[in-house]
Amino acid sequence: MFKKGEKVTVGFTEEVGVVAQVDKGYEQLEVEYPDGSFKVIGFNNVRRVEDK
Repeated sequence: MFKKGEKVTVGFTEEVGVVAQVDKGYEQLEVEYPDGSFKVIGFNNVRRVEDK
């Protein structure tokens, strides 16, 4: 499960953002991008960023 503040990549564009809010009921995340914009997206289109 995703947690607030976790870094994720979104969709096929590989944009990196931070989880702002998690909605378990609808299986959606609100992701905040570095430019300050937000996007709501489903769990299946999001992956965690692995720390190297």
